[in-house]
Amino acid sequence: MNEVQTIDELVISFENHLRSLQRSRFTIRQYWQTWKPLKIFISANNIEFFDITVGKQFIKSKLGAYEYANLNQMQRRLVNTVDALSVFQQTGKIHFGSAPLRRNPPKVFTGEIGILMEGYINFRKTTFGLAKSTANNNIRSLYTLFLFLEDKGVQKIDDISEVYILFFIKNLNPSTLSVNHSTLGVVKGFLKYAYEEKVFSTDWSKIIQRTNYKGQPKLPSFFSTDEIKSILNSIDRSNSSGKRDYAMILLAIKLGMRVSDIAGLKFEDIDWDKHVLTFTQFKTKKSITLPLLPEIGNAIIDYLKYARAVSDESHCFLQQLSPYKKVTAEDVSRVARFYIHRSGISLKERKHGAHALRHSFASELLGNKTSLPVISEALGHGHTSSTMFYLRIDINQLRQCALDVSLVPSTFYQQKGGFVS
Repeated sequence: MNEVQTIDELVISFENHLRSLQRSRFTIRQYWQTWKPLKIFISANNIEFFDITVGKQFIKSKLGAYEYANLNQMQRRLVNTVDALSVFQQTGKIHFGSAPLRRNPPKVFTGEIGILMEGYINFRKTTFGLAKSTANNNIRSLYTLFLFLEDKGVQKIDDISEVYILFFIKNLNPSTLSVNHSTLGVVKGFLKYAYEEKVFSTDWSKIIQRTNYKGQPKLPSFFSTDEIKSILNSIDRSNSSGKRDYAMILLAIKLGMRVSDIAGLKFEDIDWDKHVLTFTQFKTKKSITLPLLPEIGNAIIDYLKYARAVSDESHCFLQQLSPYKKVTAEDVSRVARFYIHRSGISLKERKHGAHALRHSFASELLGNKTSLPVISEALGHGHTSSTMFYLRIDINQLRQCALDVSLVPSTFYQQKGGFVS
């Protein structure tokens, strides 16, 4: 299509196309709720024709610099509607996959401020060995600040001042508390780093106060024993994909392994003689040893003997299609979601990804009154405090996890001067 059209001409064509697809009046009305402010924006800025550039300008005027994944439902609807109109203007069709405005552009740091930010990120990676997800969060947070400063015309380090930092804090989206908490933590660390490196003469990090935000207030999602059985029974183990999927899901359910570690499992990690799995966790970079339960061992053997494609790949689990590369963490997550849905169990408001299987494993240990240090070790946590937060343990549950303490002999109370008389 890619026709030059006014916004009025375009929305009429788009609406007619929606009707040809038999979309409901309610759906069309939702589109109009976005088109109205879009038309006002176009009129106010004396824009004659609509294209994707105009769409981006409109979205920026409403949301500023944004990460699609961090938007709330109303904000996503705004982006999706303008996105659909932009793609329709270019192709004459409605695109239902990932479209231009939903794909975040590469984050490119430029100028002396950008170089300083990249230096901080590299410092964090080198010093702390950040996991990829943590490094990406650092990049995302600093890029939010970078775009804000760029938008305000701040290009030199010496131009950064208390006023701009306070404005940055004020302009954060109040509906995304967890993102704001994370962003401000990274920015505070960056400002502290710049001061300690003598780049700033003032420690601007002191402007950012510690927040009382408590993450993950809801109880974790987990499945009952019967629901776990339903999930496992939904897997057809008569075909190659089912054999692989059954083995991978067992690792999550029976051992609480993360998807990244399931995807990264290698042959060298399996000690068949000692019946253990020993590997370095992707997230924590710490080694962990887990028992190779007979049920898991048999499932892995069944997959390796009768379903795994012939390959020199050192990783255990492979994708089903040529060239048979190792599965990714996303592959494992997708497999878990598929069978959780397929099992027919009631999900309601529970999360239903692979992490819920890991929570289920931990919850079962807790229900069996397993001591907290043992649960922590099984989950690969460095500290029991992480496990307590992970499980949202209350005082009563903590009492169940308590270790037995030997009775103190009466002679202890008869000590005088630090020794028994």
